[in-house]
Amino acid sequence: MKKILFSMAAALMLMSVFTSCSNDDKDGGIQFNEQTYNAWSKVVFGYGSMFDAGETLKVSQSQITFHSDQWGEGTFTVSEFKQNEDGSFAVAGTGTLTIAGHGGTKDYEANVNGTIGKTAQTFTITLPAVMGGTVLNVTVGEIPEAAAVDGTYTGGTYANSNYFQHYQPTKDEKVTIKANDDLDAVALSYTSATWGEFTFENMTVSKNEDGSYTLTGEGKTLMPSMRGGTSEYAATFEGTVTGKTLVATFAVPGVMGGTTIYFNAADFDEVFEEESSK
Repeated sequence: MKKILFSMAAALMLMSVFTSCSNDDKDGGIQFNEQTYNAWSKVVFGYGSMFDAGETLKVSQSQITFHSDQWGEGTFTVSEFKQNEDGSFAVAGTGTLTIAGHGGTKDYEANVNGTIGKTAQTFTITLPAVMGGTVLNVTVGEIPEAAAVDGTYTGGTYANSNYFQHYQPTKDEKVTIKANDDLDAVALSYTSATWGEFTFENMTVSKNEDGSYTLTGEGKTLMPSMRGGTSEYAATFEGTVTGKTLVATFAVPGVMGGTTIYFNAADFDEVFEEESSK
């Protein structure tokens, strides 16, 4: 009788062990606490791409919320949350992104997929009905310096040299800065009816303590010639991007004893008004 009781007790203990393991397997080993991430994204749409900084994602096993000053507010219901063999987590969900436009705010259907690892977290938000199909490739962390300054900047210009000052003040000039594929340098282009086509490759970008960015580089300008055609001159660039504003100088040492073109100079409006009143 004692042997029978002992055998029954041993069987019950064994069942308990197997039941415990079964519950662990059923849970999939998932250990994830709700997290809020600061992020940035490369946004790709039908006719181009751009970068967006200052985003946030709040992620749990049941819901993801997203915020961007540019792309609005998103709420997604999680349809899948699982742990991968490497210990990372895969998440997928559907919902809407509310985007503000010229006609007010509008809700767009959207999908989100993400991978949450120990050292890197990435998400993809897809909006099929926006601009021919828009994809936000979201990366947790601080935006790279080259991506932060990527864009087109508008401002006024005038030029100084050894022979003239405040020459040809012109409004609404445009400078385009483009990050390279590795996001470790930028190219810059600027076309002026007076001073020609400026191009700079592999310019360096560094972030300052106040949150602005400093850009420097060497390049060239193809400047219109008085004899017709163009002449090529070496040029250097120095500039600072603060928010959406670029303040910069283009220096061309080989023209008129040294010519400098000022972009968004602090006194541009004053110079323009003075020239307009002549």
